Amino acid sequence: MAAEPLVWVALSDAGGAHAEAAEAAEAEIERTGAGQGDALIRPWRELSGPPPRLIIAVGGQALSGMLASGPRVPLLAVLVPEWAFQRSVAGFNDRSNSAVLLDQPPARQFAALRLALPDRRRVGVVFGPESRWQEPAYQRAATDAGLTLVVGRVSAPDDLARTLQRTLDDCDVLLAVADSVVFNNASVQNILTAAYRQRVPLVGFSPSYVKAGALLAVYSSPTQVGRQAGEMARVFLSGRPLQSPQAPHDFVVGINAEVARSLGVPLRPGDEAALVQQLRAAERKP
Repeated sequence: MAAEPLVWVALSDAGGAHAEAAEAAEAEIERTGAGQGDALIRPWRELSGPPPRLIIAVGGQALSGMLASGPRVPLLAVLVPEWAFQRSVAGFNDRSNSAVLLDQPPARQFAALRLALPDRRRVGVVFGPESRWQEPAYQRAATDAGLTLVVGRVSAPDDLARTLQRTLDDCDVLLAVADSVVFNNASVQNILTAAYRQRVPLVGFSPSYVKAGALLAVYSSPTQVGRQAGEMARVFLSGRPLQSPQAPHDFVVGINAEVARSLGVPLRPGDEAALVQQLRAAERKP
């Protein structure tokens, strides 16, 4: 008789990035485990039976669904930004909750700006209702990097155009921070167009931004995030407490070479690997 899985990997979506992260987590869990079957991957609504020791919730829907109706066991979220994780777990204090967060650390983002755009020191950031709590951390990281943070604050979508224009008028690079009121499917192309017209490079937080016209982005792939979640799961399954929420350890840099040429920025195809190597070396320094 097969043993019950130790870990449920609950999916918000059955394919794409969510499946990629889940498969990476499963591979890492089973790499030093007892063998296949340690993890069970299913859409979150399809998971039932004897409770596992740990749930890995991939995406926001799985996180909310497992918190509301899943077994009361420790839960590890992946592919969710920190604001969504904190909002979701509020009130669920009857278990250990943790995450591999989607957000890149501000220090890493500013280090990438210093390397890729050394002559641009005024960094614009537009914070919305979901991200405004991060403003102090961005202020500290910008100061530590020798940069000036130009802050715009948006409370509702109607505020965005005016706030964005004021921010663009006062900065020489615009850094996107995950916030659905500011950056969403309806607004992102308008933001990219406005920034490009003023020859202000936009630095995004996903490969889709680079494809759409951002100069570059620092982000973690689903495989990288899933592997890190699997590592945290292995530590937990060895008998140690579930670790606190973590920023992504591994990451990549994407560059839009056509935008770089248009803006006169000396970035070329192939520079991505060198930037990642330099950023990793800087983070290893004490």
